[in-house]
Amino acid sequence: MLSVFASFGLVLATNSPAFAADEWRSDWLGDDVYMNLIRDGDLRGSGYFRADPVGSASGDSFQACDNYADGKGMEVSRKFNGSSTWKVMASTRGHSAGYCTPNITDNMAEGTYLAVRLCIVEGTHQTCGPEKWTTA
Repeated sequence: MLSVFASFGLVLATNSPAFAADEWRSDWLGDDVYMNLIRDGDLRGSGYFRADPVGSASGDSFQACDNYADGKGMEVSRKFNGSSTWKVMASTRGHSAGYCTPNITDNMAEGTYLAVRLCIVEGTHQTCGPEKWTTA
């Protein structure tokens, strides 16, 4: 999009980049949280918090998946009720697209209230979806 500003005979033209619309989707299955990032119609990445054991995944586990070859990674973070500090629990940094982390366990007391979020990361920059509150 081209914007033009004129004042006192001075004309400035700037290009405003078109930013991709991020669509952050999430769903719950009991206390488990499933998060996805959709950008330009493509699934870019997913993140999971599993409160209870499922198959080979132990309870209170986190997993991040990078589904798109764009040079970016995906991270799942958590914070506890009353805290403003996020801790990265699972990250695909340093891996190629198509990679999912193993299930990373954070043994929490039953009933612990926590927030989880999915972020797309590149270098020191991150863009995160909304926090989702659940119980361990």
